[in-house]
Amino acid sequence: MNIIGELNCIGLCLSLSDFAPYIGLLVVVSIALLAARWMRTRPEQRLFTFISAQFAVLLAILATFYIMQCSGMLTVYLYFTYVVVSTVLIFGLLRFYDKILIRRLDAKPIASIMEWGQEFVDRLTSASVYYYDSAVPRAFASGRSIFVSVGLLEVLDDNELKAVLAHEAWHIRNNSRTPLLKQLSFMTFSYSTEHELEHMADAFAARIAGMEPLISARQKVDKLFI
Repeated sequence: MNIIGELNCIGLCLSLSDFAPYIGLLVVVSIALLAARWMRTRPEQRLFTFISAQFAVLLAILATFYIMQCSGMLTVYLYFTYVVVSTVLIFGLLRFYDKILIRRLDAKPIASIMEWGQEFVDRLTSASVYYYDSAVPRAFASGRSIFVSVGLLEVLDDNELKAVLAHEAWHIRNNSRTPLLKQLSFMTFSYSTEHELEHMADAFAARIAGMEPLISARQKVDKLFI
């Protein structure tokens, strides 16, 4: 049976099944989640919404598979293949995403413009520090790399930058304590971060670089994001 024939058969079976409303609800929920994904502003929320939509569709497919009671449905095999591939891509990228970001952002080692930056981080953790061309003042950690924008370098003095680098170094040192979704969406030194781990990273940064530079860096960055 080809895919068109399978879809016609599925439609007929569903129309005769008491499970049809529940399967329809799962499909509607999945579509709503996919739509909501684009309205989310935080990356980890968008990722969680996407995964939830995937799960809802998977439940709908499994329920349909149960109703059909057929082990040879090509559409089911195709969807299972899609789920496996997309899951591997989403979670497999975590280990190598910093390498992808280096190419995507055309990031350069910070030692080429500021030698002390890499030396400072080397004393805190094993990570490479890169800068990239963006006017938006931002710093984040991914994998074993720390990224800072040119915009951030322009607005912070050396002591404030040390506080930011120490903050990101803490995240790299404590990756095992960082929720997976948060790792996937980066640990970002930016406006409105209330996560418990962000407070712990700030406490570490204050211990290393001082509370005053940390507060000053926060104020400068927050002011540009308001």
